[in-house]
Amino acid sequence: MHKSEQTNRIIEHIRAEYGAEPEFLWPERYPNYAIFRHGNNRKWFALVGVVPRKSLGLADDADAEIINLKFDKNQTYDFAETSDRIFPAYHMNKNHWITVLLDGALPDDLVFELIKKSYLLSDG
Repeated sequence: MHKSEQTNRIIEHIRAEYGAEPEFLWPERYPNYAIFRHGNNRKWFALVGVVPRKSLGLADDADAEIINLKFDKNQTYDFAETSDRIFPAYHMNKNHWITVLLDGALPDDLVFELIKKSYLLSDG
């Protein structure tokens, strides 16, 4: 589905762990964007997509596969400062969401923990 092996592993993990299937809400304009909803309330807890790296503040023009995840209110900027692969959310509320670069530099287990936190935060 995606170029990055890590992105494909992340999607399979979400399917297996949370029973959430990717929904492609904008197939014409953004065919690589998939959202995942919480089973209890249908709120989004993840969005997988492709963005220009420079949109994340990185120097080059290449595209990057990312996942946007819910995070603790007003702690996203603090958290983003701890990693060069985690950013205040691209194209979402930066007080409530983070963007994680899926280029294989962060271990899957860390990304899985962030997904779990997002899933739990979405159940309210």
